[in-house]
Amino acid sequence: MTEHTPDPVPASLTAPPEMQRDLTRIAWRVDRWIDLGPAAVLAGGTTAAAAAAALMPWADRAAGWEVLLGTATPGPLPWLFALVAGVALVVSGVALLVRFWPLAWAAGAVCGVAAVTGLWAIWARRTGLPADDVGPGLVVEVLAVLVLTGTWARIALSPPGSD
Repeated sequence: MTEHTPDPVPASLTAPPEMQRDLTRIAWRVDRWIDLGPAAVLAGGTTAAAAAAALMPWADRAAGWEVLLGTATPGPLPWLFALVAGVALVVSGVALLVRFWPLAWAAGAVCGVAAVTGLWAIWARRTGLPADDVGPGLVVEVLAVLVLTGTWARIALSPPGSD
């Protein structure tokens, strides 16, 4: 009597090559979605705080949104920070809503650039003319962007499924 060894995968469970490609593509897409877990609360709250800081005075008694729109001209660095921080807030909001892993990377990168630009803007305002001031909104915005940078970096660098 001959001994029959079973196949590792039964013939009925093997998929045709085109179906295997489709399944691989679907699995690759699913791996790019992230579960933010408790970090979503921190990122959402910080994004809201950064948006509220745009309504506060930044420099020369001008609110952040006035600096962004150019109606107030406290200098090029606060305007550059307002622009980059605005982009960071939009990307962070979209990343929170969509929960797409590449957007988490993008949010972390843009927030990092905004944090450096914001610190540079504060430094430029403090080392400029004695009449230059730094409003509380600029400081709150920079702190919020720094927290967002750390939050998005932790989310983007964590292995999938560890959140």
